[in-house]
Amino acid sequence: MRTRIAAAALAAAALLALTACSSSTNNAERDKSAADIAAAVRNLQTAMQDETTAVSAKDADARAKVENVQLVAQVEQDRLATLAQRAPAATQDFADAAEAWSRAVETSRTAILEQDDESTGAAALMNVTLATKTMDAEAANLHISPWLKLDQY
Repeated sequence: MRTRIAAAALAAAALLALTACSSSTNNAERDKSAADIAAAVRNLQTAMQDETTAVSAKDADARAKVENVQLVAQVEQDRLATLAQRAPAATQDFADAAEAWSRAVETSRTAILEQDDESTGAAALMNVTLATKTMDAEAANLHISPWLKLDQY
């Protein structure tokens, strides 16, 4: 009888230890995934800040800054697609939202550079705004800090 009780106690302790290890591994994976996604987003946000500064100052290189945002969006979109495929369940929505946002940014800059009609450009910019709000909400759900919201870049 004592061996059964001892075996049951040992099994319970082993299960508890495995659960604790699994939980810390899951947290580490979630944190790494969220950090990688946030880094890709920050790269694009930085390019967008440079673009905004150039356009506001009516610099001669404003078009080059818009082209740079388009290029950075393409690169980060590929990176975010890979990160989204590998993302653990806890960060999947954030990864998908960030990928959709980078795609929307790239589309909007393409519309600007190709001088599409005004309604196409307006729709593209509205899509960026909606994608940004979704991404901001997912970042808030994961308590990602620091995080630049739509009106901060």
